[in-house]
Amino acid sequence: MIIFDCDGVLVDTETISNRVFAEMLTESGYPITPQQAHDRFKGGRFKTIVPALSEEHGLNLADDWLDRFFERQFAALERETQPIPDINRVLDGLEGAGIGFCVASQASVAKMRVTLGVADLWHRFDGRIFSADMVPKPKPFPDLFLHAAETMGWQPEAVIVVEDSSTGVKAARAAGMRVIGYARDGEGADGLQDAGATHVVTGMDAVARYIGVGWV
Repeated sequence: MIIFDCDGVLVDTETISNRVFAEMLTESGYPITPQQAHDRFKGGRFKTIVPALSEEHGLNLADDWLDRFFERQFAALERETQPIPDINRVLDGLEGAGIGFCVASQASVAKMRVTLGVADLWHRFDGRIFSADMVPKPKPFPDLFLHAAETMGWQPEAVIVVEDSSTGVKAARAAGMRVIGYARDGEGADGLQDAGATHVVTGMDAVARYIGVGWV
């Protein structure tokens, strides 16, 4: 049984979202590059990051700033989202082997409907989509992964999570699950290892091999 994170694991969205976020923060008087935003906020939730940043740095953000960010972010995601290379081959392998899978993300269901829809992956997860909005505490707390596993009828110790952030790795480990740390092209591998990833890989072919499904 496999639980996938969404952004950066199923869909290639991190660069898009962090670009928009950095642009809007810079326009609002907090200069930051997309790479800095990625490094600092990866695995977090924008709805909690923005208020914390505003309070910490005294930013005078309009009441509708977050709404405008999401509007701009969604527009960019609708134009640019692509599936992570070879993710469909992994999903084909899981289906062929009769191994269940779902997605559990910090993102809202509305956002996943956009990103997974544009990437032509929504139909593969429809009915098995879990958001941090569904539980009291988001990652790095274990609530989301435990909720997903319970809903799917899986025991935590039987689940493997595929995550690309240290926040998600910590949540999965706290839930008593094994974790594949997905460090695409090697980026962030040490952080995933330090967070407790059971195994760290740099490509989806290695994810498939670790799970034991190979390519179809």
